[in-house]
Amino acid sequence: MNDLINTKVQAIFNEIKGTIVELDKHELFSNITLSVGNHNKRKANLVCKTILYDKIVENQFKVGDKVKIRFFLSSSKKHDRWYTNANILEVIKADY
Repeated sequence: MNDLINTKVQAIFNEIKGTIVELDKHELFSNITLSVGNHNKRKANLVCKTILYDKIVENQFKVGDKVKIRFFLSSSKKHDRWYTNANILEVIKADY
């Protein structure tokens, strides 16, 4: 299990399953976009610091891989608007 997940503090995490449709690496923050849903396909984008991306995503996953991602949500208010991020904790190959 990933270093970021402390099961002594929290035992249940948010989790999403899907197929990777985009891997996007940038200088400070990188993200993974998934295609999710069965009958009503939609996209979900999850973000993490590039240091973590290099450690748990790069060279381990590619577009088309089916994955399960554990994440936490965080929100912030900027310019009188709320923004919410889904922050990656762990990426696991799925066998569904």
